[in-house]
Amino acid sequence: MTDAKLEGFARGWFVIDFSDELAPSQVKPLRYFGRELVLFRGEDGEAAVLDAYCPHLGAHLGYGGKVEDCTVRCPFHAWRFDRQGRCVEVPYAKKIPVRATIRSWLVRERNGLIFVWHDRNGAEPDYEIPVIAEYGQPDWTLWHKKLLTIRTHSREIIENVADKAHFPQVHGTHVAKFENEFVGHMAIQRAEGVAYPRGGGEDRFKSTATYYGPAYQITEMESVLENRLLNCHTPIDEHTLHLRFGVMLKLAGSAGRTAKFADMYVQNLQVGFGEDIAIWEHKLWRDAPLLCDGDGAIGKLRRWYRQFYEDAPAGSAESGT
Repeated sequence: MTDAKLEGFARGWFVIDFSDELAPSQVKPLRYFGRELVLFRGEDGEAAVLDAYCPHLGAHLGYGGKVEDCTVRCPFHAWRFDRQGRCVEVPYAKKIPVRATIRSWLVRERNGLIFVWHDRNGAEPDYEIPVIAEYGQPDWTLWHKKLLTIRTHSREIIENVADKAHFPQVHGTHVAKFENEFVGHMAIQRAEGVAYPRGGGEDRFKSTATYYGPAYQITEMESVLENRLLNCHTPIDEHTLHLRFGVMLKLAGSAGRTAKFADMYVQNLQVGFGEDIAIWEHKLWRDAPLLCDGDGAIGKLRRWYRQFYEDAPAGSAESGT
């Protein structure tokens, strides 16, 4: 397989929302993987994702749909569907049609994030999302976060894992040490250096950034304040994606001071991503780039990334409906 064959959407866990942005009984319309979806949270607090359109006459459940207990009711004719996509009520019918089902998506809620599993062949997950031990602890902030819409393919963002040479040129960051490791579904970047925020000053850092699958990266960083950085991207269609990023900081001094510092950190991250976006949205992808000996492990990274476009390992079972 060549990179030109990376058609459709990768297999893996993808973030579709922050947990604190979906209240109990709330319904949200989404568009990811070129499909219309509906996200809702039951009265018991558990999130669910279904394909959006009612099998009856095609109403979009995300626009006017209502949560009742742990189900969602269609706004058009009040058919009601559970988390597995099964119709459990048609108010005016004596019998529910056998085929009254909607595709359901496998959901995980972890680390303050809502994930769905995507596999074009319907196979079950072959890896899991690790728990961030610091999330929710009293001596750490919650996510200070942003959402960006970018006209690019996820592979462009992934390349930053191995592209050491772009850091000083694009971001003005001095990188003293840099290495990569690829282990199964994980791509790891270890780096040390000095960042120079655009607002002034310097930030000496040591970081380990790990992709767990093709679209969810957590960075453990030691800098002015110990922090955890979030970088996750989910395709809207084959040309556009949502990039969610954020920072958690270990509390130092007052909570208000740390929160203010976290907001500044997010602003700096947004500036940094803006510098990348200016490149990503206008560059040409090269399947066979002309590389030099200082370009790093770009070839290894691309070979690692291709696995998520190949069929799932033998023995995986079907999931969803």
